Amino acid sequence: MSWEESAPSKRNCPCGIGLYLVIDRSDDWGRHDERWEMHCSACREEYGLFSQHYNRKGMSCTFRGWVRKEIIDDLHATFVRLETAKKKLADRMYSRFRSVWIDHFHRKTKKATWSELTENGKRYPSLSTFYTHVRESSLDDVLEGYFRYPSLQTVIRVLKVRDSDFHAKLAEIGALEKEHETKESRARQLAFV
Repeated sequence: MSWEESAPSKRNCPCGIGLYLVIDRSDDWGRHDERWEMHCSACREEYGLFSQHYNRKGMSCTFRGWVRKEIIDDLHATFVRLETAKKKLADRMYSRFRSVWIDHFHRKTKKATWSELTENGKRYPSLSTFYTHVRESSLDDVLEGYFRYPSLQTVIRVLKVRDSDFHAKLAEIGALEKEHETKESRARQLAFV
Protein backbone atom coordinates (compact mmCIF):
# COMPACT_ATOMS: atom_id res chain seq x y z
CA MET A 1 0.00 0.00 0.00
CA SER A 2 1.33 3.41 -0.85
CA TRP A 3 1.17 6.65 1.01
CA GLU A 4 -1.31 9.25 -0.17
CA GLU A 5 -0.39 12.90 0.24
CA SER A 6 -2.70 15.82 0.86
CA ALA A 7 -2.29 19.23 -0.73
CA PRO A 8 0.70 21.01 0.86
CA SER A 9 -0.03 23.50 3.61
CA LYS A 10 2.08 26.68 3.17
CA ARG A 11 3.46 28.29 6.30
CA ASN A 12 5.74 31.24 7.00
CA CYS A 13 9.31 30.26 7.77
CA PRO A 14 11.34 31.48 10.78
CA CYS A 15 12.77 34.54 8.97
CA GLY A 16 9.25 35.58 7.91
CA ILE A 17 10.20 36.14 4.26
CA GLY A 18 9.95 32.66 2.76
CA LEU A 19 7.79 29.60 3.20
CA TYR A 20 7.92 26.00 4.26
CA LEU A 21 5.45 23.26 3.34
CA VAL A 22 3.78 20.65 5.51
CA ILE A 23 2.38 17.68 3.61
CA ASP A 24 0.05 15.29 5.44
CA ARG A 25 0.42 11.66 4.44
CA SER A 26 -1.70 8.60 5.19
CA ASP A 27 -2.00 5.00 4.04
CA ASP A 28 -4.66 2.30 3.96
CA TRP A 29 -3.53 0.99 7.36
CA GLY A 30 -4.65 4.16 9.12
CA ARG A 31 -1.13 5.47 9.66
CA HIS A 32 -0.53 9.21 9.44
CA ASP A 33 2.66 11.18 8.98
CA GLU A 34 3.85 14.62 7.93
CA ARG A 35 6.64 15.68 5.64
CA TRP A 36 8.11 19.13 6.20
CA GLU A 37 10.00 20.90 3.41
CA MET A 38 11.86 24.19 3.81
CA HIS A 39 11.59 26.36 0.69
CA CYS A 40 13.38 29.43 2.04
CA SER A 41 17.08 29.32 1.11
CA ALA A 42 18.10 31.59 4.03
CA CYS A 43 16.29 29.45 6.61
CA ARG A 44 17.54 26.21 5.00
CA GLU A 45 21.09 27.36 5.82
CA GLU A 46 20.30 28.27 9.41
CA TYR A 47 17.59 25.84 10.54
CA GLY A 48 17.05 22.09 10.64
CA LEU A 49 13.96 20.06 11.34
CA PHE A 50 13.69 18.91 14.95
CA SER A 51 11.51 15.85 15.61
CA GLN A 52 10.64 14.42 19.00
CA HIS A 53 8.64 11.21 19.43
CA TYR A 54 6.59 10.78 22.59
CA ASN A 55 3.54 8.94 23.92
CA ARG A 56 0.38 10.78 24.80
CA LYS A 57 -2.29 8.70 26.53
CA GLY A 58 -0.96 5.56 24.85
CA MET A 59 -0.79 7.13 21.38
CA SER A 60 2.51 7.60 19.59
CA CYS A 61 2.95 11.26 18.62
CA THR A 62 5.64 13.32 16.93
CA PHE A 63 6.45 16.96 17.59
CA ARG A 64 8.17 18.81 14.72
CA GLY A 65 9.61 22.29 14.44
CA TRP A 66 12.44 24.28 12.91
CA VAL A 67 15.43 24.77 15.23
CA ARG A 68 18.82 26.39 14.65
CA LYS A 69 21.31 23.86 13.31
CA GLU A 70 23.82 24.39 16.14
CA ILE A 71 21.16 23.32 18.66
CA ILE A 72 20.38 20.21 16.61
CA ASP A 73 24.09 19.41 16.28
CA ASP A 74 24.61 19.80 20.04
CA LEU A 75 21.58 17.60 20.75
CA HIS A 76 22.87 14.95 18.33
CA ALA A 77 26.36 15.02 19.92
CA THR A 78 24.83 14.48 23.37
CA PHE A 79 22.74 11.60 22.01
CA VAL A 80 25.83 9.95 20.48
CA ARG A 81 27.75 10.29 23.78
CA LEU A 82 24.80 8.77 25.65
CA GLU A 83 24.38 5.81 23.29
CA THR A 84 28.15 5.19 23.25
CA ALA A 85 28.26 5.14 27.07
CA LYS A 86 25.31 2.71 27.18
CA LYS A 87 26.92 0.37 24.65
CA LYS A 88 30.31 0.44 26.41
CA LEU A 89 28.73 -0.41 29.76
CA ALA A 90 26.62 -3.21 28.23
CA ASP A 91 29.69 -4.62 26.46
CA ARG A 92 31.80 -4.50 29.66
CA MET A 93 29.09 -6.20 31.69
CA TYR A 94 28.63 -8.84 28.99
CA SER A 95 32.32 -9.69 28.87
CA ARG A 96 32.61 -9.78 32.65
CA PHE A 97 29.33 -11.42 33.72
CA ARG A 98 27.93 -13.41 30.77
CA SER A 99 29.16 -16.83 31.91
CA VAL A 100 28.24 -16.14 35.55
CA TRP A 101 24.78 -15.01 34.39
CA ILE A 102 24.14 -18.12 32.28
CA ASP A 103 25.50 -20.41 35.03
CA HIS A 104 23.28 -18.69 37.61
CA PHE A 105 20.16 -19.95 35.79
CA HIS A 106 21.63 -23.24 34.51
CA ARG A 107 19.86 -25.67 36.86
CA LYS A 108 16.68 -23.64 37.38
CA THR A 109 13.35 -24.30 35.73
CA LYS A 110 12.08 -21.83 33.15
CA LYS A 111 9.37 -20.68 35.55
CA ALA A 112 11.91 -20.15 38.37
CA THR A 113 14.13 -18.24 35.92
CA TRP A 114 11.20 -16.07 34.83
CA SER A 115 10.21 -15.48 38.45
CA GLU A 116 13.69 -14.25 39.38
CA LEU A 117 14.04 -12.07 36.28
CA THR A 118 10.65 -10.40 36.74
CA GLU A 119 10.50 -10.37 40.55
CA ASN A 120 7.54 -12.78 40.49
CA GLY A 121 5.81 -11.07 37.59
CA LYS A 122 6.24 -7.44 38.67
CA ARG A 123 8.22 -6.66 35.50
CA TYR A 124 8.10 -7.51 31.82
CA PRO A 125 7.61 -10.11 30.39
CA SER A 126 4.57 -12.10 31.42
CA LEU A 127 5.16 -15.81 31.91
CA SER A 128 3.48 -16.73 28.60
CA THR A 129 5.54 -14.11 26.73
CA PHE A 130 8.70 -15.41 28.39
CA TYR A 131 7.86 -18.95 27.27
CA THR A 132 7.23 -17.67 23.73
CA HIS A 133 10.61 -15.90 23.65
CA VAL A 134 12.38 -19.04 24.88
CA ARG A 135 10.52 -21.21 22.36
CA GLU A 136 11.35 -18.82 19.47
CA SER A 137 15.08 -18.66 20.24
CA SER A 138 16.52 -20.35 23.32
CA LEU A 139 16.86 -19.69 27.02
CA ASP A 140 20.52 -18.66 26.58
CA ASP A 141 19.52 -16.14 23.86
CA VAL A 142 16.80 -14.71 26.10
CA LEU A 143 19.24 -14.42 29.00
CA GLU A 144 21.88 -12.77 26.79
CA GLY A 145 19.26 -10.21 25.80
CA TYR A 146 19.50 -8.82 29.32
CA PHE A 147 22.91 -7.40 28.44
CA ARG A 148 21.29 -4.59 26.45
CA TYR A 149 21.30 -1.30 28.33
CA PRO A 150 17.64 -1.11 29.38
CA SER A 151 17.89 -4.52 31.08
CA LEU A 152 21.27 -4.17 32.80
CA GLN A 153 19.59 -3.25 36.09
CA THR A 154 18.09 -6.75 36.13
CA VAL A 155 21.54 -8.31 35.74
CA ILE A 156 22.89 -6.09 38.51
CA ARG A 157 19.96 -6.94 40.80
CA VAL A 158 20.01 -10.71 40.21
CA LEU A 159 23.78 -11.12 40.44
CA LYS A 160 24.02 -8.57 43.28
CA VAL A 161 26.80 -6.67 41.48
CA ARG A 162 28.53 -4.37 43.97
CA ASP A 163 31.28 -3.08 41.67
CA SER A 164 31.46 0.69 42.26
CA ASP A 165 32.82 1.26 38.75
CA PHE A 166 29.62 -0.13 37.19
CA HIS A 167 27.47 1.95 39.52
CA ALA A 168 29.53 5.05 38.69
CA LYS A 169 29.00 4.38 34.96
CA LEU A 170 25.26 4.02 35.55
CA ALA A 171 25.24 7.36 37.36
CA GLU A 172 27.20 8.93 34.49
CA ILE A 173 24.66 7.57 32.00
CA GLY A 174 21.84 8.91 34.17
CA ALA A 175 23.44 12.37 34.06
CA LEU A 176 23.81 12.14 30.27
CA GLU A 177 20.14 11.11 29.96
CA LYS A 178 19.11 14.12 32.03
CA GLU A 179 21.34 16.42 29.94
CA HIS A 180 19.81 15.02 26.73
CA GLU A 181 16.26 15.47 28.05
CA THR A 182 17.05 19.06 29.05
CA LYS A 183 18.47 19.83 25.60
CA GLU A 184 15.47 18.20 23.91
CA SER A 185 13.12 20.27 26.04
CA ARG A 186 15.06 23.43 25.15
CA ALA A 187 14.98 22.56 21.44
CA ARG A 188 11.23 22.05 21.65
CA GLN A 189 10.75 25.40 23.40
CA LEU A 190 12.84 27.19 20.77
CA ALA A 191 11.27 25.39 17.81
CA PHE A 192 9.51 27.44 15.19
CA VAL A 193 6.28 25.69 14.17
